[in-house]
Amino acid sequence: MSGAAVGARPAAARRARPPGDLRQLCVHGDHLYVDTWRGALPVYRFLPLQTAVLCGERVPYAADWPEHLKLFVYTYVPLPGPCAAPAALAPLTGVQARDLHGLRPWPQATYQGWPLYLYAYDQPGGAPLGAAAHLFAPVPATQLPLPFPGAEQQGP
Repeated sequence: MSGAAVGARPAAARRARPPGDLRQLCVHGDHLYVDTWRGALPVYRFLPLQTAVLCGERVPYAADWPEHLKLFVYTYVPLPGPCAAPAALAPLTGVQARDLHGLRPWPQATYQGWPLYLYAYDQPGGAPLGAAAHLFAPVPATQLPLPFPGAEQQGP
């Protein structure tokens, strides 16, 4: 977990919304990003989702997580979908519905079936800060599909 995720402006993290200037998915180096007018933002995936899908489990939305973990998980903002993408990426992208009564009710963009997230403290054009060992990781451009496409892929 990065230092920014622990104790840094928890109220702001809880209210974090996606930036209003999102343009399209793109690849920078070996990872997936989303372009904004201010620069590119790294995109993340929730790593435990693969194990949950393989075991037939559902990952609860952030609002249903234990209170002591909510401040952390709220720093990851679901990327709104559908998300524009260049022709090479478009067939790999999709969208999934989220809880309409939750804190983040907008449809969420997916890549190879993986729900996509932005980290609330990343800055456009800056280094990715949201990698959290065994929890959230930047999405590799060569990401393999989530097992069992069509399985319920809810996430934080």
